[in-house]
Amino acid sequence: MNTRLRFIILGLATIGSLALTIYALFSINENVQTSSKELVSPVLEDRQVYSKEEMKDIASLLPEKTDFENVNAFIAANHAYYNQTTGFGEITNLNTNDQTDKAIEIVSYINFYANNEEKDLERDLQEIKSIALRYVEHASQKDVQMLHRYFHDLDIGLNGYGAYDKVWGVTAVLGKGE
Repeated sequence: MNTRLRFIILGLATIGSLALTIYALFSINENVQTSSKELVSPVLEDRQVYSKEEMKDIASLLPEKTDFENVNAFIAANHAYYNQTTGFGEITNLNTNDQTDKAIEIVSYINFYANNEEKDLERDLQEIKSIALRYVEHASQKDVQMLHRYFHDLDIGLNGYGAYDKVWGVTAVLGKGE
C-alpha cells in the first residue's frame, strides 16, 4: 500500500470514529433528558389538585387528635421534619405528595393552636398557615423553604433550639430581620 492510500484510509477512519462519538453523545444526552423527565413528571402529574371549595375545607380543618403536648412541641416536631426532608440538599428531592400531606396537617394544628397564643406567635402561626395553604395549591419549593425557616426560627425562639443558631429573621416572635 502506498502512503497516500494509508492517509486516506486513516482519515476516513478518523471521520467515522468522530461521527460515532458525536452520535453516541447526542443519544446519551437525549436518554438523560427523557429519563430525568420520567423521574420528575410522575410526581407532579400524580399530585392532587384541589378545588376552591376543597381549599376552603382544608383551611378550616382541625386535627382528629392532638399529637403534641403544646404548641412548642408542635413547632419542634415540624422543625425536625423539615430538617430531615429539606436539609443537606434534600430540598431538591422533595416528595410533593408527602410535603402536601404535611402542609395540610400543619394547617389543621395551627387552626387548633393559633387562637390561644400570644399576639406575635399567633401572627407567625397564621403566616405559616398561609404558606402551607399556598404550598397545597401550588407545590412550590420556595414555600417549603419558608416553612422550614419559620419553624427553625420559632424553635430557636420558643424552645431554645441550639444545634444551628442562624436566625432567618422571618418571625414576629424573634423579630423580622433582627
